[in-house]
Amino acid sequence: MKSNIDINEREKYLKAFEKYKHILTTNQNQVFHLYYIEDLSLSEIANILATTRSNVYDTLNKARNNLKKFIDID
Repeated sequence: MKSNIDINEREKYLKAFEKYKHILTTNQNQVFHLYYIEDLSLSEIANILATTRSNVYDTLNKARNNLKKFIDID
């Protein structure tokens, strides 16, 4: 796994994404999907979306933070 979060937290994020993905922006939704569901690296996502790795990282963190509002992850 590329992420530094544990498996239980990953599962919570995935469940929250399925239920609340409509609250994410289109870009956050796309990055989250590519990272967690397609299992692509940040660099691979950056290449696909024609952006920087740092932008992908920031977008993924914003998506996680939005989903955290609906799940209990600390």
